[in-house]
Amino acid sequence: MKKNSGVSLTLLFVTYFTFGWKLSEFDVPPHLTWFLAIASILVLAAALSFPLRDIKALILRWFSSDMGAFISIILGGFVAVVVIAWLHLFATCLVLISAGALARLDIQISGWKNWRAFAVLATISLTGVGLGGAIEFWSKTGRFVLS
Repeated sequence: MKKNSGVSLTLLFVTYFTFGWKLSEFDVPPHLTWFLAIASILVLAAALSFPLRDIKALILRWFSSDMGAFISIILGGFVAVVVIAWLHLFATCLVLISAGALARLDIQISGWKNWRAFAVLATISLTGVGLGGAIEFWSKTGRFVLS
């Protein structure tokens, strides 16, 4: 790995550490929250590591039909309303995606293969979110384990 990629990987870790800290503060069932967070981290790491090559053909085929264009417009309007209503959540997701993309670019420049890039992205992201959540839980309760 090249020398400068440590900065982007540190940024990725700090971003997910902050996300884990904030995620641990929510007053929702922790099992569901952490399951969705881990699943979304793995999906994002996979999407960044294994990009789809035929996505352009798929999008063009979808928009070529009237029904596909209509559904896309309705769905786009719904997403725009959700983004405006939950701007703080959307901004958090955008920062997480941006940090992951920056780390993936540095890993790609280093010449690593897709599986190794996935392993590095997933490991650093999961470690950051886990440590952030654990430290926030520890600072709030003074306990190291859930009981």
